[in-house]
Amino acid sequence: MKKLINFLLVLVIISMILLTVVSSFAFVYLYKKAGINIDKELLSLPSENTQTIVYYYQDGDPSKPKVLTENLSCSESKYSYVPISRVPQKMIDAFISVEDKRFYSHHGVDFIRSAKAVANYILRKSSSFGASTITQQVIKNLTGKSERTPKRKINEVFLALNFEKNHSKDEILEIYFNIINLSNGCMGVGAAADFYFSKSPNELSLCEIAAIAAITNNPSLYDPIKCPQNTVGRRNVVLKCMYDQGYISESEYNYSKVQPLELNVNKKSYQSNLSWFEETLISDLVRDFTRLGYTKQYAYNTIFNGGLRIYTTVNPDIQNILESYYRDLDTYLSVSNVPSPQSSMIIMDPYNGDILGIAGAIGKKQGNLIQNYATDTKRSPGSTIKPLSVYAPLIEKGEINWATIVNDSPISNIQGKDWPQNANRKYEGNINICDAIANSTNTVSVKMLYKLGAKNSLSFLKNRLHIDSLISPTKDSSGDENPVSLALGQTLNGISLRELTAGYSIFAQGNMSTARSYYKVTDANGNLIFDNRKNQEEVISEQSASIMTKLLEQVVISGTASGGQITLLKNVDVAGKTGTTQNNCDKLFVGYTPSLLAGVWCGYDYPQPLSGALGNPSVRIWNDILTQIYRLNSYKDAPKQFHCSEKVQMLTYNSQTGQMPVVGDSTDILRNGWFLQNNFE
Repeated sequence: MKKLINFLLVLVIISMILLTVVSSFAFVYLYKKAGINIDKELLSLPSENTQTIVYYYQDGDPSKPKVLTENLSCSESKYSYVPISRVPQKMIDAFISVEDKRFYSHHGVDFIRSAKAVANYILRKSSSFGASTITQQVIKNLTGKSERTPKRKINEVFLALNFEKNHSKDEILEIYFNIINLSNGCMGVGAAADFYFSKSPNELSLCEIAAIAAITNNPSLYDPIKCPQNTVGRRNVVLKCMYDQGYISESEYNYSKVQPLELNVNKKSYQSNLSWFEETLISDLVRDFTRLGYTKQYAYNTIFNGGLRIYTTVNPDIQNILESYYRDLDTYLSVSNVPSPQSSMIIMDPYNGDILGIAGAIGKKQGNLIQNYATDTKRSPGSTIKPLSVYAPLIEKGEINWATIVNDSPISNIQGKDWPQNANRKYEGNINICDAIANSTNTVSVKMLYKLGAKNSLSFLKNRLHIDSLISPTKDSSGDENPVSLALGQTLNGISLRELTAGYSIFAQGNMSTARSYYKVTDANGNLIFDNRKNQEEVISEQSASIMTKLLEQVVISGTASGGQITLLKNVDVAGKTGTTQNNCDKLFVGYTPSLLAGVWCGYDYPQPLSGALGNPSVRIWNDILTQIYRLNSYKDAPKQFHCSEKVQMLTYNSQTGQMPVVGDSTDILRNGWFLQNNFE
């Protein structure tokens, strides 16, 4: 028996030695693989008294930046940077006692707590590892990785160890106190002290400090405004931890734990409403920060409190026209349905993609970082997609021209119904491409898609025009690679008005210009963070763009947007395309002049027919807004006529044959059109 015990004892010792060796090698290996440096996250960490300033270029001149906003802020994201020297000792003690009591003795990871957490996880006493130190919480906030998995936790351990090698405890605490989520949009203790108690951190009482420290455990559950009883319960846990660890006396503990939670919410400082353009700008910056690997939380912190210098594309006069018009648009758009429909509009410079103004919804703006129907909402584009998905690529390939004859007839019969159907439920027989575009003939766009190929069309939209919302095919689905999506505009998930409108920029000179809200972003010292100034790529030739513009002018002159809907046409050249989606749920118009490109959408939050709206309200809105813009001093002398490529010529053709006229042709079948050189004989 004794020999057996000795044998088992030796076996256990050998096993432990082997386990230690293997663990050591595994630790070293994983450290090398996972222990990356994340100092880049701190390159522009907000500092005290740094206000973000937003500029615009006066009269479009980069040499004349003018201040648009001196202190960018919004009520949904509250920041107030506090250096560690101004964080009261009691607040440091409170957070350390409840979040990381061995903070000053460990090197980033509390292995005692970690061992207990691992044991609980293995024994299935808890599905969460838990046991994060303050350093690990900083890592989690900076990297945005919070999934509850062993792999993430192991990575976090090595990152924390590495982080503490390069940063002092005070530096880590300063970062922590300025990035933690403390509910109601309060990021950091400075914002929380100001919002909940109308005080700076060093003015807080012990009770108030403990209440703020209570929130971080679960910002929703311990929200002092919505869940005050929960906050008091957790606050008393914080106070007990402070007492047990010797940070406060027994009398302080006994007094504080019975005090009521007395908030003095400071909403006044956070009532600023962002304009629709400012919201778009912020969303774009958050997107660009996250593409570099930063978290959204870090991005918002840096945007609102990072001392950035943002040079934007907005034209304040145009933005003011939009905001004013859309504030009262609900009465203008009143229909028999209740509630009234929604609408949005985006206005761009067609030559460079600059967003000059944007309206994200109808009525007075009710908050910040809310639903923007111009950028966030994705709806089917209807016939507005046809010039981009079908006609422009075929014109560029030289496979069709203005006079090309196509038979307007159904392609198939589905369950006893001809398909596709035109809006007027009629078929006209042989028609020209010009008439097909002007009248938005569905049969022709489908036949032309077959000619181009759905794969080529989708590739053109996604890869050349960067309409990323379109769905690529998979082994189980064709996605949007089909005629319903590409020739009729009934896409699977829809596209945004911003994407759609930007696509039309190719008709200015042939170059694709993505819709941009800013040119560049620097820090307070002028160091470049983002450079967005190069924003063009050639997609079609200038002559193809000219032909498409001439074709889209016919939509306004004699097609679906004609009949006096666009009065601006009397003074300025206008081209564009209307769109209506299935069951009349959405109405769109994307139109442009020699100086401006604008898209308008009208519809409901949840698609339903616009049965009470007369005609296409998007056309009328477009005309109203652009008419006002052309009355501005800055646009009075703007070009009034479209530039036409020298390689494009106007010729007479036979509208019945689609060919050049011959002797004996009747004059009533002869028409004028615009053609690429060598593309019409």
